[in-house]
Amino acid sequence: MGIIKIQTEKLVLKKLVQADKERLVSLIGDFMVSKTLSNVPYPYTLDDADEWLEIVDNEEFNLSIFLNNDLIGGVGLTHKEDDFYELGYWLGVEYWGQGYATESIRGLLSYAKTNTPYEKFKANVYKENVAYAKVLEKNGFQRLEDREVFSLSRQENVTSVNYEYR
Repeated sequence: MGIIKIQTEKLVLKKLVQADKERLVSLIGDFMVSKTLSNVPYPYTLDDADEWLEIVDNEEFNLSIFLNNDLIGGVGLTHKEDDFYELGYWLGVEYWGQGYATESIRGLLSYAKTNTPYEKFKANVYKENVAYAKVLEKNGFQRLEDREVFSLSRQENVTSVNYEYR
């Protein structure tokens, strides 16, 4: 299939590379960001970034979000079972509320629907994260149910809402 690079109106979605590692640590290492993500440790270190780069290399739809060639976040689809992918995304704090999450998710879903046999996508969001939920709903996700998930950065269980897109 080759290396995925998705161009949206303002953004480019592509693989993270070694040169982006320090920027990744500074953005996702902000507790305001990591506390909204279930599988991101806090504090986030260069070793964590190295581990993430290895994962990214092996996950076809695990992309980073670039604005004017600067890393601003990440968006990805992880193949969970035979019939669906799980969506996840994050943005650096200074990029919140500007439509970048909505645009990047729309671009990735459009690409995945065209280039994979899968049409069912799921996402989880912490119940308190209303902005994240709104982004999912703007992209056609529907709320399913609440459940508890473990937050690595907070080291506690947090109520999460499951969403599905078809």
